[in-house]
Amino acid sequence: MRKFSVLRYLKQFSVLIFLFALIGSLAIYFYGKTQQRYVASAVIQYTNAGAKDGYTPDGSPLHVEEIYSSTVIDAALTDLGVQTNIDSIRSNCYVEEVVPEAQQKLNDALLDKGEDPSYVTDTYRVYYIGNNDTGEEYAWNMLDAIIKNYCEFYAEKYVEEQLQSNGISVLAEGKHDYMESAQVLDASVSEMLDYLLSKRASHPYFRSVETGYTYDDLYQIYKFLYNYEIPSLYAAILTDAETSDIDLLMSRLTKDCEDIQLEIENRQDRVDYLKSLIDNYISSNRDLMDYHYHVSPEGAAGTEYILKDVDDNHKDGNAETTYDELIREYVNLNIEIRQKTLEKSHKEYLLSVFEGAPGAEGQKSYSPEEIRKKLDHCVDLATEYYQYVENTGHELNRYLSANYLAMISSISVQPTLNLTLYLVIAIVLFVLVGGVGAVLLGRALDFIDYFRYVDKTVQLPNRARCDAFITEHSSRLLDENFSCMVLKMDSLSTLSSEYGREAGDEVLKDFAMILKSFGDLYGFVGYNGSGVFYAFFPDCSSDKLSVILEAVGRQVEKYNKLNPEYGIHYNCGRAVSSADGIFEIRDLLRLAMQRMQAGQTVTVSEAISGEKAGEAAQDCAEA
Repeated sequence: MRKFSVLRYLKQFSVLIFLFALIGSLAIYFYGKTQQRYVASAVIQYTNAGAKDGYTPDGSPLHVEEIYSSTVIDAALTDLGVQTNIDSIRSNCYVEEVVPEAQQKLNDALLDKGEDPSYVTDTYRVYYIGNNDTGEEYAWNMLDAIIKNYCEFYAEKYVEEQLQSNGISVLAEGKHDYMESAQVLDASVSEMLDYLLSKRASHPYFRSVETGYTYDDLYQIYKFLYNYEIPSLYAAILTDAETSDIDLLMSRLTKDCEDIQLEIENRQDRVDYLKSLIDNYISSNRDLMDYHYHVSPEGAAGTEYILKDVDDNHKDGNAETTYDELIREYVNLNIEIRQKTLEKSHKEYLLSVFEGAPGAEGQKSYSPEEIRKKLDHCVDLATEYYQYVENTGHELNRYLSANYLAMISSISVQPTLNLTLYLVIAIVLFVLVGGVGAVLLGRALDFIDYFRYVDKTVQLPNRARCDAFITEHSSRLLDENFSCMVLKMDSLSTLSSEYGREAGDEVLKDFAMILKSFGDLYGFVGYNGSGVFYAFFPDCSSDKLSVILEAVGRQVEKYNKLNPEYGIHYNCGRAVSSADGIFEIRDLLRLAMQRMQAGQTVTVSEAISGEKAGEAAQDCAEA
């Protein structure tokens, strides 16, 4: 059997090892990509005074879970224009405390003692985990949108008031008359003016970078709409009492007047009741004061000094009594009655205007199309101005939140798997596994080859292997200087008959070892049975072949000197493709066999030493 050689096996199966490592590494790489996750993280800090105690700027408890609340996630998805399930995003978000190392050691020591650490951090790390399908950029954008919208949410909830709603949005339903639409527009703009006045007072120097406006600028813009555009719309509607449905409008105005009158009466009843309570309270209080502050006949002061002491003790206080509450409610109700009365008068005026409308046959100052155009123009202006207010409010909230919420670190994205490292490890692993497999496979093939193609007596390729070698080379022409040699050990039968078969086999084995040493060096040597050996030497000229025969003869001579009773005697025949002009292996082998059969037995004395060796080789060549 062939000698165990790791390098020979690795060289023999190098291509298979390369393909195995390549395919295995690519499989690991692509599997790793399917399992890849991208973790986006950023550190935020609450900077308000109560953050260290776990409170928000308005004094309510801090809940960091609001960072991935449904409201924040929904706003983030809207900003990104992504349509996905909110819970799928929330499940991939989490927040952890950032505690200094020294404080963490102190907390651990307290826990070991069984005490509860009182330390509350104001710094947190926010995470969002994205999968391989969405990619690294998506994870960065998602966390950025979440933190951005959380800052707005935090400012609106704990720092700043909510943004003013857009009251004219109800006009989109399209179920309002011209006058009703104008009233909705009027009320919406009026509310916005009050909102802008309060903002101007609280943030007089804030100017939006996005819109370029201050709150005073926005107030002036809405003021122009309120003072000019809306009155112009009213004038166009009321000039000819234009309406899309006069009956419906009249019924609504009539109902509004009735409802307002009912509200006035209810408030008036309450006012009359409060007036009676106040009068009774005044009368009772006057009698009580006369009783306590009178002067006795004996000149005693009575309870005067006691009450004065009580009054002195409350001079600097802000005590409110039931009487104060009654007066306040009484005044507020009268104000509401006055406002409702004015509102009712306005409704009645509108009723009178539309009841005396000239009708469709009269000449009109404004056509319905012109009124609708004016109305749409006012609505478009109000919508455009509201967008300015909304954008400015969002920017203000971000500005205010920066004073209470700060980003300590920018967003970073890290993959959970280092695919490059895993790929390198996979290559090394599969190369090692492939190498071990190649050695095992090569050795297994050696065993198979040994049992199938090796003669167990001489340990050389057997007749089947010789036939396979000849068949392999018979399909093509031989190269130049392809040498073939046939050797037959003639002394085998004599040794077997005189000393037994085992002795003959031992000598045959020794002769085979001599030939094998040359076969391993220069080509192929096989045993064809019955003491016949085939030797094939590619790229072996006649001179080189003569040298090989001479070397074989010297080895046999040495053997025979050491074993005179078991001498080796053999015949040989040789042929060379270029010298003999034969380039087909079977014909070349046939010629060598013919020359062997016609040759003389080579003995030790005749072997090949000096000139006799050359003569013997020449005789074999001429035979």
